[in-house]
Amino acid sequence: MSRLFVQPHSWKTASSESRIDMFITFEGIDASGKTTQLELLETELKKSGFNVLVTRQPGGTQIGQLIRQILLNPENTQLVPEAEVLLYMADRIQHIKEVILPALAKNRIVLCDRYHDATLAYQGGGRQLDLSWLEQLQEKHIIAPDLTLWFDISVEQSQDRLKQRNQSLDVENCRLESENSLFFNRVRSEYARLCQKKGDRFIQIEASEDISSIQRHVLKIVLDRLN
Repeated sequence: MSRLFVQPHSWKTASSESRIDMFITFEGIDASGKTTQLELLETELKKSGFNVLVTRQPGGTQIGQLIRQILLNPENTQLVPEAEVLLYMADRIQHIKEVILPALAKNRIVLCDRYHDATLAYQGGGRQLDLSWLEQLQEKHIIAPDLTLWFDISVEQSQDRLKQRNQSLDVENCRLESENSLFFNRVRSEYARLCQKKGDRFIQIEASEDISSIQRHVLKIVLDRLN
């Protein structure tokens, strides 16, 4: 797996140009609506006959589920940022090898709820960590998506949605959701920087619009890429 994260994966050959595979990731701060839009896109693509796999990070494998429990448990306040990064990377590498690569090899469309850009945004931007040491690990183990959809909303709207959602579900904030507004403003700023830097695959979606309008926009973007 030698392809750099900064380059989209390339699976097509002259004999398979008509076969469909695409790796699409959904990014954004909490309660941005990305998961809802992922599920809506899955439904529309399946209606059109595409072979779709939906997955997530962290937690897209059995091992990843265990890692997810550690990462999101609000009681794990002693988890240091550097260890947090390594747990995300362990989940990601397991997920790529066990789920994502096999699915792409079978010409499936993979829709992933969060991926490597989330680490760059949350741990690099939010935690303000220098992640330059990840470059060798990225080069060796991390493949790039073909398309990344960044669902952008204000931190204030994110917090309001999060509060309403958790109240309706009668749950508390997870460990990361409990961070303050300054943290999430840094995360959002890092997503904006990544979008500007990686505009060939990174598309900003105005996530404060109504669900139906966003759904139509997302579907058009993806179908245009598939065509």
